Amino acid sequence: MNPYEAPRADVGVGTSPRSSRRTLFVLAAIGAFLASAYWTALTILIVLSTEVSAQLAIQVVLIGLYAVRGVQLWKGDPAAAQRILVLHVIGGVMAVIQAVMGNPIVIVLQVIKLAIHLFGGITAHLARRAA
Repeated sequence: MNPYEAPRADVGVGTSPRSSRRTLFVLAAIGAFLASAYWTALTILIVLSTEVSAQLAIQVVLIGLYAVRGVQLWKGDPAAAQRILVLHVIGGVMAVIQAVMGNPIVIVLQVIKLAIHLFGGITAHLARRAA
C-alpha cells in the first residue's frame, strides 16, 4: 500500500464496483416503476372523473414506456438508462409547466410527479455513468 495514493474504495468495504452498478440500475428501475404507477393512478382518476379523451392514449403510452424501461433497467440494460433519462427530463419539465398553470390540487399532483422524475432521472443518470 502506497501512503501517497488515495485509498481504493473497494478495499475493506466488501462491495465490488459490479454490485454498486447493479444497485444503481435497480434504483433507476424503481424510479421508472414509480413513474408508471403514478401515471396509472392519474389515468384512473381522469377516467373516473371526466370523459375519455385523446389525452388518455398518451397516458397509456407513457405507462407502457415507463414499465418497459423499468424492466430493461432491472435486467441491467445500459441503453435503457439513457432512454428513461430522456423520459424523466421531459416529464419533469412538463410537471413544472403544469404546476405553474394549475390550481392547488394540480400543483400538489405535479410536485409529486416532479419528485418521482427527479429521483428517476438522477438514478438513471448515475446508472448510465456506471455502465
